[in-house]
Amino acid sequence: MDSKEESQLKVALYLRVSTDDQLDKYGIPAQRDAIENLIKSKGKLKDGQDKMILAGEEYVYIDDISGTVDVNERPAFCRLKEDYINAPEGSKPFNFVAVYRIDRFARKVRILMNILNFFERYKIEFISASESIDTSTPFGRAMLGILGVIAELEMETIKERTQRGREQAIQGGIFMGANSPYGYKKDEYSRLEILKDEAKVVKDIFNLFVISKLSPQKIAKNLKDREISTPEFSAIANSKRKGEAKQKNSIYFWRPEKIRDILSNEIYVGIRYYNKTSQGKRVPKAEWKLSEFHNPEIILPPIFDLAQQRLEEFADRKTLTVKKEQDYIYLLSALLKCDHCKEVDNKKRVVRKSWTGGKKKIGKEGKYSYYYFCNKKNVVKFSTVCSVIPIPADEIENYIVNFIKRLLENPYAVYQYQRNLTSKKLEVEKLYRDKEEFEKLLSAVPQRRTRLLEQHEHQMISSAILEERISNLKLEEERYRKELDIINFKLSQEAISKGYEESFRQYAGKYGKGLEKIINDKKQLYEVIHDLIYQIIIYSRQKNETDVIAGRKKENQFIPEKIDIQLNLPQDLLRELYVQRFGVKSDNL
Repeated sequence: MDSKEESQLKVALYLRVSTDDQLDKYGIPAQRDAIENLIKSKGKLKDGQDKMILAGEEYVYIDDISGTVDVNERPAFCRLKEDYINAPEGSKPFNFVAVYRIDRFARKVRILMNILNFFERYKIEFISASESIDTSTPFGRAMLGILGVIAELEMETIKERTQRGREQAIQGGIFMGANSPYGYKKDEYSRLEILKDEAKVVKDIFNLFVISKLSPQKIAKNLKDREISTPEFSAIANSKRKGEAKQKNSIYFWRPEKIRDILSNEIYVGIRYYNKTSQGKRVPKAEWKLSEFHNPEIILPPIFDLAQQRLEEFADRKTLTVKKEQDYIYLLSALLKCDHCKEVDNKKRVVRKSWTGGKKKIGKEGKYSYYYFCNKKNVVKFSTVCSVIPIPADEIENYIVNFIKRLLENPYAVYQYQRNLTSKKLEVEKLYRDKEEFEKLLSAVPQRRTRLLEQHEHQMISSAILEERISNLKLEEERYRKELDIINFKLSQEAISKGYEESFRQYAGKYGKGLEKIINDKKQLYEVIHDLIYQIIIYSRQKNETDVIAGRKKENQFIPEKIDIQLNLPQDLLRELYVQRFGVKSDNL
């Protein structure tokens, strides 16, 4: 110890800041100033020199990183270890490492202990400016361990308190994100309110997807052609965010992925989930938390539900099928659905297997016969295969083409009938007024519940009264939701009717008079069919002795009996047009 007193002790500085320190105000200058004052306070040697001195500017180590990150992942601390380990024996660069507080080293005891183990192994001492800890003494080492535990406990308490406050804010309607979603902006209380220009685009996106049946790719092109600014540029233009756009493409370049994000975001029906990530990773949707606060909605819930259903179905749809060797296009690819193989999914919806196109060589000339068959005929993928026989491609395709020609001859009669059934203008306005009032009542439920709990806490009401009022409030909430469901459904019918009318007019204008000209252009004909038809359900019956079918005869075979053509139009108005019987008798299969 005497030798140490007669020589100067060199001190390295370790300074750390992170985003957490914006509140703590532990800036680098403040930390360094406190440490240098500590070094000066250690007194002087017998010869008048300072007992402790700064080892040099090259031994001031600064990390801009969280205190919960392991030391071996911190660039500056890694350099500290390397500088000391690689120094020649007998000329180590420093004797002490000084910090402002021990939480500058670590906010977890495990990390702090790893640091101290390294110091002990290499005989490096440690001092703290704030806690007056000096590990060159036994008492200092013991106090360091105790303070480490306290620091970690403090961190966990702050974290819990912050999380609780964050949840309370979200439940009260505060939007915690840095940038409000497309279609919204923050009001003076940081709650979401509708931004009209962006909200109109959101409605257009849903209408194009649900009513016009455009794909996300085509919607993106539609917005680009109309010169609609992308969400990033729109956010800057509407002062929702500052700085320059990171997007390198054109201001009007929409990505299909962004369209899908908007279509699947529950925020547009007033629903907000939070805690979607944990430790930087996305958690399953079943584990998300739901805010009780109902945000202003842009999209009617029934239309949003239709979009979700179509997103799921869209993922399963196949693109244009072209057989290169024959240049054959299956016009009904992905539209045909097998009723014989239907199943009920976990959402209690009927799911039918798709039919796909196939071919078979016939005769000595080697010509091909084209047909459609159920995907469940694949014995490799399914233990129980579909027993419905295939359908000749030309027969069912010709039928569908002729059906569409008849449909487009006079589409306006369909519109007119639809318009006569829709709500009158005054009725629609009343629905919107009622909807607004019920939404206000529903949004106030969380606050009313909080007030009741506060009254009980301050002993203004008894536990029995609290329980009764909470129960009544729950019944009121259920009534509000039911009323809103009915109103939303009626408004959705009106919105969809208008959309279908416009969509049908566009189809008629584009294809009605010129359909004959594109009959021989299968690619264009494919687009027309897929624009107008949603799906074609194939119903079947068991084969009897009088049926004539080609190919190998098997037990328990089923024959396609009729088809149900479901259009991208209101189904109840067009039912008489598209339920037809379709018999199958063919010698080609």
